[in-house]
Amino acid sequence: MENNLNKNSEDILLRWRKINGFIKNRNKRIGFTADLTKHTESLPDMRPNQPNGLKLPFHVIKDCTQEFNNKNFIGKGGYGRVYKGILTWGDHINQLVAVKRLDVNGFQGNKEFRTEVAMLSVYQHKNIIRLIGFCDDNKEMILVYEYASHGSLEKYLCDTAMSGGLSWKQLLKICIGVASALDYLHNHVAEKHRIIHRDVKSANVLLDENWNAKLSDFGLAKIGLANQPNTFVITNLAGTYGYTDPQYERTGFLTKESDTYSLGVVLFEVLCGRLACVFSYHDERRFLHHLARTCYKNGELDMIIDHRIKKAINPGSLCKFSTIAYQCLQETREERPTIAEVTFQLEEALKMQSTLVFKINKMNSSLVDSELQSLSRLYINKRDMENKI
Repeated sequence: MENNLNKNSEDILLRWRKINGFIKNRNKRIGFTADLTKHTESLPDMRPNQPNGLKLPFHVIKDCTQEFNNKNFIGKGGYGRVYKGILTWGDHINQLVAVKRLDVNGFQGNKEFRTEVAMLSVYQHKNIIRLIGFCDDNKEMILVYEYASHGSLEKYLCDTAMSGGLSWKQLLKICIGVASALDYLHNHVAEKHRIIHRDVKSANVLLDENWNAKLSDFGLAKIGLANQPNTFVITNLAGTYGYTDPQYERTGFLTKESDTYSLGVVLFEVLCGRLACVFSYHDERRFLHHLARTCYKNGELDMIIDHRIKKAINPGSLCKFSTIAYQCLQETREERPTIAEVTFQLEEALKMQSTLVFKINKMNSSLVDSELQSLSRLYINKRDMENKI
C-alpha cells in the first residue's frame, strides 16, 4: 500500500513537470510570450546617489547586514538567503529590515527580480509586504523589505509549540488579510488591468509584530486585463505543487480564479493546522486539497480540524469559513467564488465568532462533532438540490 502511494505521488509530480514542458513548447510554437516586465515601468530610481529612492548601494546593504553575517541569517529557499538587518539610509534611520539576496543560480532570475521590484514599488496595500529598496550593483539581485517579526504563516503552522498560541479570531483576521490583498490585486490596482499573484501559499504570507498578514513574493506575478467577464493569461506553468489551480495545470490558462484556488488551500491549512503537502503521510492525508474536499463532502470535516482550536470555534463561524474554503477548491474556475466574495464571507465568519456567545468548552465533545457534521451535510444537500434545479 505504501509503495503504491509513493508511486502515485511520484506519478503526480512527473505529470506536473510534463504538463509544464508541454505548455512551454506550445507557447514557443505559437510565438506567445507573457512577460510582465513589458507592462511595467522600468526599475524606479536606478541612480545610487538618490538617498530617498528605492535604489540602495551595495555598501549600504553590506553595512546593514554586517557583511551578510551568519548571525543575521534568518532563512533560505530556492531563491537564495534572507538576513535581518538594521538600515540607515536616507529617510530610514535604524530601521529593522529583511534582506533577500537572490542566488544567481537559484529558481528566481533577473526577470523575477525586476518583476518584483516593479510590482512592489507601484502597488501598495496594508496586507502586502512593503519594499524598502533594492540593489542590482555588480550583478547582485537584492531586495530589502519591511521586517515581519513573526516570520511566515508556513513557519507558524509547522511549529507545534506556536500553533496553539493564536486564537481562531486571530487566524480569521490573518485569512481576511490575505484575501483583502488579493482583492486589491484583482480588482483595485487599476481600471484596465489586474494582478494575478500566481504563487499564493502559506510560505508567502508573512506575519508582522501584530500578527497582521503581509502577502509577499511577487516574482511570478502576471498582469491580466480587467473589466471583462472572462480574461486569462497564457503562460508557462509556475507556482508550488499542492497549491496550484488544477485547471491552470491542465491548460496553461492563468486566471484570477487560480489565485482563489490557492487561497482555498491556505484556508484549509489554517483550519487543519498543517501544510498543503505532508510527505511523511503515506495515505490520503498526504495532499490537503484532496483530503479537505473529501471530508467536507462526506460530512467529516471535524476529523481534520486542528484539535488546538476546534473547541473554540463557533459552529456558525466554522460553517461560513469551511463553505467558502470548499468553494475555492472547485475544479473549474466558473464554480469558484470571486475574491471579493471570499473576503466578505470570511468577514462574516469573524463577526459570528466575535458576537455570538458560544461556550463550547462546557459542551459535550460528541455533541460538537455531531453539530459540525450536520452543518457540512446541510451545505452538500443544499448544493445538490440547486444542481437538480
